[in-house]
Amino acid sequence: MKNKRLKNIIAIITIVTFTVLMILPFLWVGQIGVHSDWSFHSARVQQIYLNLQRGHLFTYLATDTFSKVGNANFLFYPSVFLYPWALLKFIFAPVTAYLVYVWLLFLATGLIAFYCMRSFTNGDIRQSLFFAIIYIIAPYHLYLTLSNYVLGEAQAYTFIPLILLGMWNVLYRNKWITLAVGMTLMAYSHYVSVFISVEVCFIMLICYVIQKQKVEWHKLINLIKAVILFILLSAWQFIPLFTDYLHGNLMRPSSGFMLMQSAGDFIVSAISNDALNRGGIGLLLLIALVFGWIFIDKNSKYIWAYIIGVIITLMITTAFPWQYFAKTPLSIIQFPYRYTSYAIAFLAIVLSKALLKLNYSTISTNVITSVILLFFILLYAGSIYSDIARNKNTDNSVAVLANSRHGKYKTLRDSTDTPIILTNTSYNRQFSYGALYGETDYMPVAAFKNWKSIFNRVTFINNKETKVIQKSNANKLIYNISLKENSKVDLPALAYKHTVVEVNGDKVKTAISNRGTIQLQLPRGNYKIMVSYVPMILFKLMISIALITWVVLIVMCYMYSTNYKCQSKYKER
Repeated sequence: MKNKRLKNIIAIITIVTFTVLMILPFLWVGQIGVHSDWSFHSARVQQIYLNLQRGHLFTYLATDTFSKVGNANFLFYPSVFLYPWALLKFIFAPVTAYLVYVWLLFLATGLIAFYCMRSFTNGDIRQSLFFAIIYIIAPYHLYLTLSNYVLGEAQAYTFIPLILLGMWNVLYRNKWITLAVGMTLMAYSHYVSVFISVEVCFIMLICYVIQKQKVEWHKLINLIKAVILFILLSAWQFIPLFTDYLHGNLMRPSSGFMLMQSAGDFIVSAISNDALNRGGIGLLLLIALVFGWIFIDKNSKYIWAYIIGVIITLMITTAFPWQYFAKTPLSIIQFPYRYTSYAIAFLAIVLSKALLKLNYSTISTNVITSVILLFFILLYAGSIYSDIARNKNTDNSVAVLANSRHGKYKTLRDSTDTPIILTNTSYNRQFSYGALYGETDYMPVAAFKNWKSIFNRVTFINNKETKVIQKSNANKLIYNISLKENSKVDLPALAYKHTVVEVNGDKVKTAISNRGTIQLQLPRGNYKIMVSYVPMILFKLMISIALITWVVLIVMCYMYSTNYKCQSKYKER
């Protein structure tokens, strides 16, 4: 028992050390080349950070970022796991804060993967360590975190092993809490990944029914229990979707199947092992995909992991007939390459098992493990080389952000979406620019059609452009206006269902202008107009229920853990 505990500690230290080595090259460079989804997520974190500075925990509206027009993407896109990054900004310089945040993601991903595999294998520490490292260094994971900054998916990636273990527990161990917790943490990260996770769990259920050749009702009851617990823990996040998003005539992310790749291109890209969305399983897992069936017992649980891994890999490519599903709910995924995370998880299970067969009577197991881990480090170094070179910018081939934006609205990057270098000094200048992707999501449709005047913060008084003093506060936009006559005032503040407007401290009824913004009819005088968002009482109630449920779960887990340790000590005696 003591020997096993020591091995467990060594494995954890190995994961910590490995993840530190992963992030060190980026910390040494000290600057990052950003593009794609970066502007969207960094602006959200900046707003959370500024609101925390003001003493406000919850953020509903973007009042300092996203052009300061009150975009409510915080209500419709998960932001729970952006808070660690925002808190790190109180401690570190901005670029360093992000890189430390990525390290925390790597560490959490590795530890969760390790403990999930240890549970799946009933305590095989060596295989669990292999699985954790393979899962961390998969090229698609690096693409999400260090290359294209797709942070919603990057956060969701962390919890995929928890969901797979949870579904396994439902089907084979009659346990259901792990699945509910995993799905909840996924919902706190990325909604589309929740949808894909449900699909994958359904595939696992179908495989189970094929294997057992019967439907066991107590398994379905456990699934229902998991769904109920999931609702208790995460319903608060979905309240604004029902109250403001559905039937709210808001812009929605486009659906459909885009940026698809052929199976041939996928294989070629995988061989390159670069941190890309194309061929994102990488070289190691491509080998597992082609040869994995040779190294596993055909009558074991690993053959099912292999089969599902193959199926999901096919779903990444045009080998799967996506064209027949263009008008189905499946189109919500947008990019079939989003299945890559799940293919990685299943194929990593197979590869970690296959690596256990690399044992030689003349060579110590510890030496073999060390060589394999060293090989993993070399593969990782190759995968991130181009990103390190981009960030270093030694040949000055990447543009460097030098100035804040002045004048008319402009996005940080143009439609070519080439990277731009941010340093700790220039970091905050980026927020004077708009986000190339995501800034118009969740806007009223009418506002989207009139985005130029809104993003340039044009106020119309009696249909004439007028300069108005605008200030930002936590979840509030404040306008100071002086009117010489009765006037119709159209403010550059987005109007949502639960938007509240106060004029000189009094709540007033408002109209919505033809550009989807707040409109007021005011008599002559001086006014201080405050636009804010006030969520429903149901929203706050469901947050309270979620917090209570989390506390109960944590106490239950602690009591179970304490009882288990006591029983183990008793057995040792």
